[in-house]
Amino acid sequence: MPSFSAVIFSWRMRFTRLKGHKITLSLSVLLVVAAIIFGPPIYQESWLDPFKTLNVPNRELRPHAITMLGMLNSDDPFHPYYYTNKGKIQELMRNLQRATPLTSSEQALVSLENQKVQYVTLHRIPSNYHAEEDFALQYYTEKGIVRFGQQLFRINEATIYSFTKINDDRISGWWK
Repeated sequence: MPSFSAVIFSWRMRFTRLKGHKITLSLSVLLVVAAIIFGPPIYQESWLDPFKTLNVPNRELRPHAITMLGMLNSDDPFHPYYYTNKGKIQELMRNLQRATPLTSSEQALVSLENQKVQYVTLHRIPSNYHAEEDFALQYYTEKGIVRFGQQLFRINEATIYSFTKINDDRISGWWK
């Protein structure tokens, strides 16, 4: 077992060897500090995310910037609702990434007329990286289908469950 003084002497000798590499050591420390400061905002914007949400590249939709949902039911269009829990919204966006697009033949077989529909607004707040924008989404609750733009998507049980949890906790009115 080495003595305490031997360990101290050993570390002191190692540090004296590093004195010749002051520039390299300083740049390394600076790089680590920069990664700690700038890493989380870059990850939050997620332009490096390899997945696509509802066939829209993340650099256009930026699903991590969606922070509020507005909802309106087709059977009661005069009572809007909204939802602001960011964790549940991100869970919904991750689940929507797994939605499978319906082919044109499947779309022809699906009849969405006279179906109960929930109109959902995906609200993106402004930041340094993008402007404020809303994206419209239609959720057909009985069919388990989502319409985003002109494309229909079949969603899985996890997405349906996320929509159900959001509907249970939504707030009456509209965000300010």
